Amino acid sequence: MTSDRDETQKLIDGIKIPPAPFIVTKLQEELQKDDPILADVANIVAQDVAISALVLRTVNSAFFGLRVKVNSIQQATSLLGIHNTLNIVTGLALRRTFETSGTASPPNFWDSPANVAMVSAKIAKVIGGVPQDEAYMLGLFHNAGHGLLMQKFSDYPAFLQENLNSVRGVITDLEEQQYNTNHAVLGYFLARSWGLERDIVEIIRDHHNAVEKLTENGGKVTKEGSLLAILKMAEHIDKLFWSITPDHEWEQGKEVILGYVGMSEPDFDDLRDDMSDMLISG
Repeated sequence: MTSDRDETQKLIDGIKIPPAPFIVTKLQEELQKDDPILADVANIVAQDVAISALVLRTVNSAFFGLRVKVNSIQQATSLLGIHNTLNIVTGLALRRTFETSGTASPPNFWDSPANVAMVSAKIAKVIGGVPQDEAYMLGLFHNAGHGLLMQKFSDYPAFLQENLNSVRGVITDLEEQQYNTNHAVLGYFLARSWGLERDIVEIIRDHHNAVEKLTENGGKVTKEGSLLAILKMAEHIDKLFWSITPDHEWEQGKEVILGYVGMSEPDFDDLRDDMSDMLISG
C-alpha cells in the first residue's frame, strides 16, 4: 500500500526544479574565491544585457536613495558590493526563469517579493544583528515555490488569489489539501538547488510556521529566528501595500513576532508607515 508520504514525494519529483542560470552560478563561483574581484563581478553581469538593464533600474530606484543616477554596471557593482550584486541578480534571474517558461501568474505576482526583499533589508538595518543581504535574499525567494506550483497546476493562480489570505487557514495547509504539497516545501528545494545559504533555505521551508519556530527553545533569540520574524513583518507590510486586509496570519502571530525582536506595536506601526511610504515612492 502506498503511503501519503510516498505520493507526496512522487508529486514533488514530478515538479521540475529549474537549475540556477549561468550568470548566478558564475557569480557564486566568484564569491567563493579567497579574494573576489569586483571588476570580474561587473564583467559577469555585463555579459547578460537584459539582467544588466534590470540591475541598473533596480539600483536607481527609491530603495537605494542615490543622489546621482547610475549609468553603468561597473558603477552599480562598485556601489552595491559583491553580495548585494549577487542578491539582486539572483532575484532578477529567478523572475526571468519563470516568466520565460510561459507560466501564467496573477497580477503583481513578481512585484510582491521585490517589495518584501527591500522592506526586509530595511527592517534588518533598524533591528540590527542580522545581515541585510541575507534578509534581502530571503525576501526574494521565500515564495518562489508559488511559481513551481503554477507550472505544475493550471488552476493554481486562481487558487492562490482565492486562498492567499483565507480565513479557512494558512495557505500552505490549504495547498496540502488541494495538491499534496505546498509552496514552502517546493521553495526549499528550489533555493537549495540554486545554492542559497542553508539557514535561508530552512527559513523558506518553515516561514508559515513562524509562531512555532519562534517559540522553540523558550523563544531563544537566534539569527535565523530574527530573519524569520523580519520576513513576517515585511510580508505584512507588503500585504497592506496591496490592500490585502485583514491579514489573518499576521493577526494570529504578531504578538510573538514583535516580542521576538523586542518591538512594541506602536513602534512597529511607525516602521510600517515608513516602509509603506518607501514602497509608494518606489
